[in-house]
Amino acid sequence: MDKIILPPDAAFIIDRLRENGFEGHIVGGCVRDSIMGIKPHDYDITTSAKPEEVKKIFPHTFDTGIKHGTVTVVLNKQNYEVTTFRIDGEYEDCRHPKDVSFTRDIHEDLLRRDFTMNAIAYNPYDGYTDIFGGIDDIGRKIIRGVGDPDERFKEDALRILRAVRFSAQLGFEIEPETRRAMENNANLIKNISAERIREELTKLLISEHIEKLPLLWQSGLLENISQRLARSISGREDIIQNEIAQSEKIVPVLFAILTQFINTDDIKKELSLYKFDNKTLNQIICLNSLINRKVETDEISIRRLASQTGIENAFLFYSLKNAQGDYKAAEAKNMLNSAVKRGDCLFLKDMALSGKDLISLGIKPGREMGAVLNKLLEMVIDDPKLNTREILIKTVKENFIDNI
Repeated sequence: MDKIILPPDAAFIIDRLRENGFEGHIVGGCVRDSIMGIKPHDYDITTSAKPEEVKKIFPHTFDTGIKHGTVTVVLNKQNYEVTTFRIDGEYEDCRHPKDVSFTRDIHEDLLRRDFTMNAIAYNPYDGYTDIFGGIDDIGRKIIRGVGDPDERFKEDALRILRAVRFSAQLGFEIEPETRRAMENNANLIKNISAERIREELTKLLISEHIEKLPLLWQSGLLENISQRLARSISGREDIIQNEIAQSEKIVPVLFAILTQFINTDDIKKELSLYKFDNKTLNQIICLNSLINRKVETDEISIRRLASQTGIENAFLFYSLKNAQGDYKAAEAKNMLNSAVKRGDCLFLKDMALSGKDLISLGIKPGREMGAVLNKLLEMVIDDPKLNTREILIKTVKENFIDNI
């Protein structure tokens, strides 16, 4: 197995730990990705040094999860999590250990990790520490629980969903014993917070190997995450999978596809389960309301849609319809882009006439003014050339002054 070329800061941290009599290794996903030829996003470091010892070695640190042995070391304005080798105590909530104890033995630390491919440590001095055959499993593209997978999933039920996500991200198969343990413990996912479930579902939906998506419902996970969503998908799995595979990796679009068969009256209840931020939540709701709408490619219809939904939501709608195989969606998206670049008037704020102008013409603020403004907006949406101050004033005088 080839050596891993560490980034300078990670190498420096490991060297400084070693100079002070401690072990230091990169561990987990960064090792897995390096073995696979994927550039890691970040580097987690594990060490035999206790947190207070780490803080004495490095001048710039802050406590991240000091109770669980994690100190963040700051180097060159970058943060590196350095965690003491530890043994987890009893898990009480299917997610977090009640307590942890520190150890000087990296083998004991690796025992607590989720999958063999994530239980590999490395440093330039000792090479790879791989007591569970993780390197071989990566070579065979297999996801295998560390030790007894049933125990690993009972400790932390989020690992069950992570197994599905890793399978879709990496294109790996789940080893049979690990798969049985997932199915046997799928009900434990109910103990996991909505935020963590949303994060894992998001990573799953944007993954490259969407052919692995059926693991979500075949394992029993989806039913235990949401019976409503599981029922809505039942019998339509192929539609969902195909549309997600065809979709751009845009989170509101992907969740709109996933939830498209939920009853309109229930969609807000369903989406509230996942604790989305308000913007994303409203985008998904908007897309669901438009899910059965056909794409029209005349300029008036395109401007009207953007005016009704907002420009960003209109673009998302065309992305959604493209994933659903509407051949007109790409054309409509290009036409909307042209309208935006031209500066076509789509909203009241873009109109050449304002409420103050209407007041100067003798129209009083209130419901009538709102009706006039909306009529003028409809007019300039249908024909953007009419959006001039002169034309709009003339239109008001000819059509609205005597009627108010």
